[in-house]
Amino acid sequence: MKKILSIVIPAYNVEKYLDRCLSSFEVEDILEKIEVLIINDGSKDTTPDIAEKYCAKYPGTYFLYNKENGGHGSGINYGIKYAAGKYFKVVDGDDWLNTEELPEFVRTLENINADIVASDFLCIQDETDAVLSEKYCVSQDGMYGKTCDLSNGEIEDVIKMHALTIKTEILQQHEIVIDEHCYYVDCEYITYPIPYVETVYFYHKFIYMYRLGRNGQSMDIRSMQKNRAQHMRVLNSLLNFYDRVGDIPVGRRRYIEKCIGQVVENQFQIYISMGLQKGIRRELAEWDNTLKKNYPAVYAATNKRSITLLRKTGYWILPFGTIVYEIVRR
Repeated sequence: MKKILSIVIPAYNVEKYLDRCLSSFEVEDILEKIEVLIINDGSKDTTPDIAEKYCAKYPGTYFLYNKENGGHGSGINYGIKYAAGKYFKVVDGDDWLNTEELPEFVRTLENINADIVASDFLCIQDETDAVLSEKYCVSQDGMYGKTCDLSNGEIEDVIKMHALTIKTEILQQHEIVIDEHCYYVDCEYITYPIPYVETVYFYHKFIYMYRLGRNGQSMDIRSMQKNRAQHMRVLNSLLNFYDRVGDIPVGRRRYIEKCIGQVVENQFQIYISMGLQKGIRRELAEWDNTLKKNYPAVYAATNKRSITLLRKTGYWILPFGTIVYEIVRR
């Protein structure tokens, strides 16, 4: 039987979480319709041993690939290379999918033909499993259950990685490759396929369970400060991609600008969190003015009030913004 869904698990030292992740796909009705590709990214713990147990139990569904450490992007690239399903979904090794909703989700994937299927997800507190927030893949309720056209601009919300399920053939035929040995590549994964995407189907169920609060997560602000050069590297990769996009429908181009605009907003967050440090205001001003000059559409795609205020005041209120940011964080 042809696989309907390829679930790719980039896994690095996730022995504490991997069993929860892999067991969430353990649904008898769909085992023949899915494949779970565990990409062991050079783990030093028992991650591959845990994966092997599932491969032995379900040899036609779970598959382990061992590779040298290359970062999250390398795991995605590996998965793209070997995936055989109609659709492709990335699930981090410390996250999982909603087991109860998974069978109906797979049946939906089997019966539709949209290039992307976007679904809702939940943010879950590490250790307690409490639901922190509900995330909806589209802000307009009327778009749920429909296949919408990305080319004409009717899709305004950027589809987050945790919401994204995409046709495998788009990734493979267009040789989508994500940066390796680098954090923050989720932004590349959701953006690089867009020139080839025409349709999106919005699915109104919570499918992905996204763990938050784990020590060392890349989106923790302290990690972002430490790795801000990598964040800028990804942003520059996205801007270079934007330069190469060429002639595509205006709706897709605007969508790409919004995707990159969100990365710009994250870069502002890093600057704001460091605003009391010497030289940061000047660095921010030079970077943002260069962005405005070279990529005016991406510059305009950032519409957060805090960013607008910084720009209007010549970035002089940056230290005040830093103090407010620290108060809110606490």
